Amino acid sequence: MHRLRLIPLVALLSACSLISSPPTTTTAPASEPTGTVTSTPATTTTTLPLDAATSSLETVGCDAADDDFRILCEVFDTIRENYVDDVPVEVLAESAVEGVESFAATDQTSDVLVCAVPDVSFSSVCEAIDEADAIPLDGVEAAITGMVAFALDPNSAYLDPQALALAQEDQTGSVDGIGALVNTEDRTTDDPSANPCLLISDTCRMVIVSTFENSPAQRAGLEPGDELEIVDGESVIGMTLDEVTNLVRGPSGSDVELTFLRGAERFTVTITRAAIEIPIADWQVIGDVGYLQLNLFTNNSDEVVHDALRELLDDGARSLIFDLRNNPGGSLDSSVEIASEFLADGLVVKTESPDAEVPYEVRPGGVLTDPSFPVTILVNRGSASASEVVSGALKEAGRAVVIGDNTFGKNTVQQRFPLSNGGAIKVTIARWVTPAGTDFGANGISPDIEADVSLDLTPEEIVAFVNTLTQ
Repeated sequence: MHRLRLIPLVALLSACSLISSPPTTTTAPASEPTGTVTSTPATTTTTLPLDAATSSLETVGCDAADDDFRILCEVFDTIRENYVDDVPVEVLAESAVEGVESFAATDQTSDVLVCAVPDVSFSSVCEAIDEADAIPLDGVEAAITGMVAFALDPNSAYLDPQALALAQEDQTGSVDGIGALVNTEDRTTDDPSANPCLLISDTCRMVIVSTFENSPAQRAGLEPGDELEIVDGESVIGMTLDEVTNLVRGPSGSDVELTFLRGAERFTVTITRAAIEIPIADWQVIGDVGYLQLNLFTNNSDEVVHDALRELLDDGARSLIFDLRNNPGGSLDSSVEIASEFLADGLVVKTESPDAEVPYEVRPGGVLTDPSFPVTILVNRGSASASEVVSGALKEAGRAVVIGDNTFGKNTVQQRFPLSNGGAIKVTIARWVTPAGTDFGANGISPDIEADVSLDLTPEEIVAFVNTLTQ
């Protein structure tokens, strides 16, 4: 078996987070859109009447915003100008208030709070910050978090300077931690694994999705479905996924004590963090069947797949099983390149936004464009975003037989906009659909053949199982 290992993790379009590194939904591939914020502040100045017992509160327009409130105006403008859907100003304001009430750390403010508002509706946000006795910056960041979390889709996010620095560090190749993919699950829904939630609670749980081979997490015996409850003696209740992953990751060689719930059993393990090598792909020829497993869509995974396909052909493969199970996605550009390995022409995917439709055409030079060469794609509920782009394109083109379960259902494109405080806001700017126009955001890509392909099967057993379904 051949294996290529790579440290950097790029997964802007993925569905899970890596607790060896920053959350994968916050890292922008180089091939994805990038942008800067151009603020267009409001100029309204208002003074709110307050009870004499409260501190003095003054609201001003964004043109008079100080450093703390400038980012509130920037985020407001960015959402209004770039978010894929039109969100009423009142909804943004209500969500910001909810954020302050949920997240703002409390401390006594100064006697006078000068609060900048991008719209008169945001006067209620100022009142909420004042009533919370929050440090202005804490209150503003809580308002932004609420605006993004409660008014936008789950794939949009606010990254404070620390979270952004960690996300950028992930792309440099420095990935230290325990080597596990995690996600949140909303236990109040019929399908918790398909419904991530914001704040960890009794009904919003943070669970292990998978562990990397020979990682500290795997050696400690962690399993998919294990629920993380305590990190170094601190309960994760009330934290976001970002906050927990930042607690769990740390320098190679340092220890972290984690408490999990597995069924009715609660257990604690001490894990020594390490530099994590992320396996992009495994491939081998079994009989005359090429087996290629792709674990992530990184910036260079298309090069890996291209070379792997050539090697499989050279080694005598006469058909291919392309395993995308539990692949949470990554670079959209990489997914277009990989789909193009199998298609001679046409479209791979289209993105749709309120202002435009952008087609992504097949790129020339694919290794397996011969339509007579049999291709099977394996997917499951953990196959998301870029995995869905590839499986959907090849299925619609009749180029591959898709086997497994319905995929995750993530069809949104995010762009990261820097903020003046050194952080950033990641906003969903478009949705993509298959070449035929199928929106797979709700139910995912449906397989041609429904089957439970166990993750415990060896490659040899997978080939034998697929043969029973396709012959």
